[in-house]
This record gives sequence, structure tokens and C-alpha cells, in this order.
Amino acid sequence: MNLLSVKKQRWKITGIGVALLLLMVFLSGCDQGKTVSRSDFLLDTFVSITLYGESDERLLDKPFERITALNSSLTAFETGSDLGLIKENAGIKPVTVSEDTYRIIEKSLAYSQNSGGYFDVTIGPLVDLWGIHSPETKEAPAPEAINVAKAKTDYTKIVLNPADQSVYLTETGMAVNLGAIAKGYIADEVMAVIKEEGVEHAIVNLGGNVLVMGGKADNSDFGVGVEDPRNPGNGYLGVLSLKDGSVVTSGDYQRYFTDAAGKRYHHILDPFTGYPADSGLIQVTVVTEASVDADSLSTTLFLLGLDEGLKKVEALSDVEAIFITNENKIVVTSGLKDAFVFDEENYGDTYTMTVR
Repeated sequence: MNLLSVKKQRWKITGIGVALLLLMVFLSGCDQGKTVSRSDFLLDTFVSITLYGESDERLLDKPFERITALNSSLTAFETGSDLGLIKENAGIKPVTVSEDTYRIIEKSLAYSQNSGGYFDVTIGPLVDLWGIHSPETKEAPAPEAINVAKAKTDYTKIVLNPADQSVYLTETGMAVNLGAIAKGYIADEVMAVIKEEGVEHAIVNLGGNVLVMGGKADNSDFGVGVEDPRNPGNGYLGVLSLKDGSVVTSGDYQRYFTDAAGKRYHHILDPFTGYPADSGLIQVTVVTEASVDADSLSTTLFLLGLDEGLKKVEALSDVEAIFITNENKIVVTSGLKDAFVFDEENYGDTYTMTVR
């Protein structure tokens, strides 16, 4: 079946005024036999799970319970939450946290180290200062405030103690932020639950963080659409074909605000400058086995820019990427040469594609 002939399922999150889904799974128009599916608004986005070759909807209960539980522990800063307590006790004392919180912060610290600080799990002060969510009109923070928050962003000042499962930020005013990794971690955890239930074919879609397993019930590949960053929510530049793995995108159009002069500020912050990244990229899509890797790497590669991003991908095994520059150039790593089909008929006049 031609991947470009598959039926598109498009969802929009109207509650926050902007479509947040970067990637959507293309479901075949042909008969796939038995399937069960469920969707909900969780993790501040639209999430869905589809199981192929299954007819028992109760198989979806535990995966959604896992999402709900992780949503409470990994994405909240309320008083008494793990992340809230870590922030409140920064510079004061270590905080013993749940197993999931400890594991994801441990992974985040490793990514921070491996990226040379481009991915920084302690970027919380900058994220809080900029406060970039839904599109709106407001002014950027003062340079002095940015410098203060940047000084509080330093992953080398986080101390983990496996003996008591504690996390300690060594300076007051520091804060952990898991926004660039939480959905990837949760997707992997949810797929683990699905596998434990004996399911062999599934899609987990957490607001565009897509994780697939086993292909469709007829053994054909899933097709994952890569969105047009110049017109988000209204078109797909092409389709990625895969049976197993994760696809995650980071782009400058997801969350942003505009100042009175018309300058736009997106939400992907550079921990070295304290400002939204100006790397020459407008979107990066990463394909890996684990969603937690794809999630963290999509941010890292966006910050690194095209040339350094390509070097990073080349240095890693089982990682592929699609870079889109602000000059409308699509650069696809060689491992996706056959897996990514560019819609040249509709986008060839706007974008040019090369394989590296």
C-alpha cells in the first residue's frame, strides 16, 4: 500500500488555542481487523493508544492508569509533589523521591552530561521566567532577570544519592524541569505495560510523541506524518515508515509569544544564552528505539543546529533524524533514506530535501 494514500487522522487541541500535535499516526484505510483505541486529554495534551489485533477494551485500563500516575508525579510542581519539594529544598537539603522521579532525573542528568549541557535538566529557572505556553502578546524578560535565572541553570549542581533515592540541588533558586523528556519516559513506561499484557501491535501517541510496536496486525509498517512547520496543523511534509520505534519532533512553532514590536519568542531555550534558541533550525524529528532518547535528543539537536546536530547523530548508534532549517531545507540522515517519503508534489516548491 502506498504510504501517501493512507488516511490521515488529524486531531486539534482547541482548549489551549493551538494545535500541539507535531506528529500524527496515519491509519490505513484498509481493514486492519480487530482494534481497540482510547483517547483522553492528559499531560496537558491529547493522548491516544491503539491496540491492533485486540478486541478487549479492558487492555487499555492499565496503560491509562500508568499515564495518570506518571502525570501526577513527573509533570506537576504543586506543593508536596516530588518536583515541588526538590525546588523548595534547593540549597537546603536532599529530598527523597519516588522511583519514577529518581529514574527520570537520573536519565536526564546523563543526557545533560552527554550533550555537554545543551540539554540541561536544571533549566527550570529559565523556563519559569520566560513562561512560554499558549500564543499570546507580552514582553520578553529583562536581560538582568535572564542572567540571574541562567546562573541558576547548571546540571553539575544536582546531586543524586541512590542509597536513599534522593535528589539535591545545591543552590537556592534552582529547579528541575522535565518538559523535554517526561513524555518520552512516560511513553516507554506505557508501552512496557502494554507488552506485559501480551499485546504485540500498538501505537502510543502522547501529544505527538509517537511510539509504535510490531507494525500493524497485517505486518505492514505504521506511517507517521512529519508536520509542515511553516503551516502546523494543516499539512505533512512526508511520511516515516516503521514497525518499531519512536518518533519525536521539536519545533519553534509549538509554544511561543510575540512582543509588541512583533518579535516572536519560542519555547526551546538555550541554557548557555538564556534566550530561545537561534540555531538556524525550525524543526527536528528524531527516530530512535526508545521514546525517552528521542525526546531528549530532539531538543538537543535543535539547540546544536544542523552541522553539529548531524555530527551528534553520526556519533550515536540507532539514531536517525530529519532537520528542517529556516531556509526551508530538509536534511534527512542516511538511515532514513528509504523510510521517509517526502511529499514532493505538494511541498517541492517550498522545501528542498537532501540525504546526508
